[in-house]
Amino acid sequence: MNVTLFFGLLLRAEVLGTVGGFGASMLVMPLAGWFLPFDQALGLTAVFHVFSNAAKMILFRKGLDKQLLLRMGIPAVIGVL
Repeated sequence: MNVTLFFGLLLRAEVLGTVGGFGASMLVMPLAGWFLPFDQALGLTAVFHVFSNAAKMILFRKGLDKQLLLRMGIPAVIGVL
């Protein structure tokens, strides 16, 4: 399968999941799992989540609550590490 087509489908699934409000992984993970082994599909979904969240923070930065970010974001990152 053409790599450009594959990533185009993944990008559309990401956008549809985000706009639909039910989470992008509902569409991205099954689509990626159709073409890739499970561990690679899971890693690709994680990468899409990172870029999706970064894009949301950039697009909606004016409404960002810095105190909330400090109280919840820092402990979340520490917990993940």
